[in-house]
Amino acid sequence: MRFTSTAILSALAIPLIAHAAAPAPKPAPAPVPAPAPATAPATAGPSANSGPVTWADFLTSCQTAGQIALTYSEGPSEATMEMLETLKDAQAKVTFFANATWLQYMQYAGITRHAYLDGHLIGMTYRLPSDTSTGRTDEELKQDVARASRTIQDLIGVYPRYMKVHESNLKDARLLNLIKSMGYTLVGFNLDEYDYKYNTAETAGQIGEVYNAMFTKQNEAYGRKASYVVAGYDVPSTGAAVGLPKVINTISAHGYDMVRLDGCVNDKTPYKKDPILNNGFMGDAMSFGAAEYKHGQVVVKAGGSQAANGGASKSASDDGTMKSAGSRVSVAVATLVVPALIAFLL
Repeated sequence: MRFTSTAILSALAIPLIAHAAAPAPKPAPAPVPAPAPATAPATAGPSANSGPVTWADFLTSCQTAGQIALTYSEGPSEATMEMLETLKDAQAKVTFFANATWLQYMQYAGITRHAYLDGHLIGMTYRLPSDTSTGRTDEELKQDVARASRTIQDLIGVYPRYMKVHESNLKDARLLNLIKSMGYTLVGFNLDEYDYKYNTAETAGQIGEVYNAMFTKQNEAYGRKASYVVAGYDVPSTGAAVGLPKVINTISAHGYDMVRLDGCVNDKTPYKKDPILNNGFMGDAMSFGAAEYKHGQVVVKAGGSQAANGGASKSASDDGTMKSAGSRVSVAVATLVVPALIAFLL
């Protein structure tokens, strides 16, 4: 793992991380298949949120042709930090969907806060235990969603509005309808960058070709630009971070404008006022329409900041799959042990 000036861990944590056992990399998330007819699961009690959910219930494109909103879920991770450096070089903004599970660790909490302060939109990846709402009441589900939302608010000061539900596949209609009733915006996609497929140093460049092929086919078929919401994953086991410089340059070559999701839909209030109630929304200084809102991008060098710095926060395993030099287990060890060590020394 390569640390920057914004890293949260103290120097005392570094030896602990270096000696911590590195686990197998987190598996790449499975692709979300095409929408299928939704079926409501059994519930633990009466619910008015069991109607069918279709792809039309998800945000999947922008309001203005020529715009493209890159979104990344399942982070934060070491890959997120690498992506933030590339995005800074490109003067570009994206949307990160933070998974509250990882925010109990200092480093990953710091990465999410870093992303927010850099001007990126922060949404939420929500995942139920066992990926099912069966056996839980509506109120229990609401409280669990609110718990995750509060974890993010503790770091950035606002409650996320935009949400991705981990591998929902439209199967859990009760959960998805409940989330909608709480005022959250469900986010889908109309362009999958396949970073979980092109997940080696040798193949990550193919992610940019996915964009090139989509843009080219759109122009050949219609003679004009479309708009896109892109699905990506900011975890070390995908090629998203390594492929990002070429992705940005491909977007620029085709004349598309990179935007956050709030700019994608002209939303001046991309955060919720309350984590559980549907009682209104709010913006901040970087929201669409505000003075500090940014969009667009500039061309970056191949390899981004990593090439300029002579290295990257990744390495190739024997099977060629991307792995981080650090690990979430090592961060957990440092998070738990360092405070005790500091207390002992004092």
